[in-house]
Amino acid sequence: MRKKLAIIGASTGQYPLCLKAKELDIETFCFAWEQGAVCKEVVDHFYPISIFEMDRIAEICMINHVDGVMSNASDATAKVASYVAEKLHLNGTPYKTLLSLQDKYNIRLLAQSIIGLESPKFYFYRGIDNQIYPCVVKPCEGGGKKGVSFAFNDSEFKDAIDYASKDNKFGIIVEEFIEGKELSIESISFHGQHYVIQITDKDSSSAPHFVELGHHQPAIISERLKQKIENVVPLLLSAIGYINGASHIEVKYKGDELYLIEVNLRGGGDDISNKLVYMSSGIDYLRCMIDVALDQFVKPVRIEKQAYAGIYYLTKQTSYLLPFFENASGKDWLVRKEVYSTKLEESHSNYERNGYLIYKSDHKITPNII
Repeated sequence: MRKKLAIIGASTGQYPLCLKAKELDIETFCFAWEQGAVCKEVVDHFYPISIFEMDRIAEICMINHVDGVMSNASDATAKVASYVAEKLHLNGTPYKTLLSLQDKYNIRLLAQSIIGLESPKFYFYRGIDNQIYPCVVKPCEGGGKKGVSFAFNDSEFKDAIDYASKDNKFGIIVEEFIEGKELSIESISFHGQHYVIQITDKDSSSAPHFVELGHHQPAIISERLKQKIENVVPLLLSAIGYINGASHIEVKYKGDELYLIEVNLRGGGDDISNKLVYMSSGIDYLRCMIDVALDQFVKPVRIEKQAYAGIYYLTKQTSYLLPFFENASGKDWLVRKEVYSTKLEESHSNYERNGYLIYKSDHKITPNII
């Protein structure tokens, strides 16, 4: 008998997940507004309702005896999937736990005791400036670098607070700015056991918003730092109480010092979880997520010969990449390229881009390799 899987959301972020479920011959039940629902044509059953009608979704899932509930690469849909899974006694992380773990300030408090993982100074903003300069100001909940700013003085701090306050209902966290190279760690958790799947190098813009401009796997780091990450991440996920699902953990490193930036309890966006992990590691990350939701996960095995995979984004900040994009056509390493506009706009978050290029090779592809 075919397994039944409920998928929360039908935007482009969920599309690869829906395709993977179809490839695995899983019967799919998808819930989202119909407008922009690109997944509608590839799922078995589509319900044009708001994802925030959680009890209604749970009722439909119960009537249809679904075996698992999930989403990917979205904090909003992760909350809904957790709520519905708990209602139906299916595999997931408890709803109250997930809500508490989507609060960046709460994560900071829980992570302070992890040996080997440093934490910048931080505080919850209550209208009083505790004078941490330079600092990063950001909403306590959310992703994609939305609402994130850098401040070096009182004037910049006021502007950063105003920027983080837009459409923000969950408060603001102020953190000491840490110099260093940024990484993300892609992992999977099942019944409280945690597995690091891949480590990602990040290209980021400078202050004030630190927009992500590219991702590359595997990260080119020392074996010592890699081992430290693989030891620390399971300790961190256990300490915060995460149980089931994918996670996307952002860190910075200076030498052997590792600093926690934030924890996202979902697969990484920007095609990190949907494409890059599988291309670079040979581990079917989307299938891992599905198997966790269906309570049938088996620890994955990494292929011996790793590949390099990555994505570059086209924005005003990366205008120097235009020749690279133009000359990439026909290259054996090019997986996909799209340019929406050559009139480049400045990106203030990970949602504002003018194009992208995905590659796969036996080495990291850089703009001077064309």
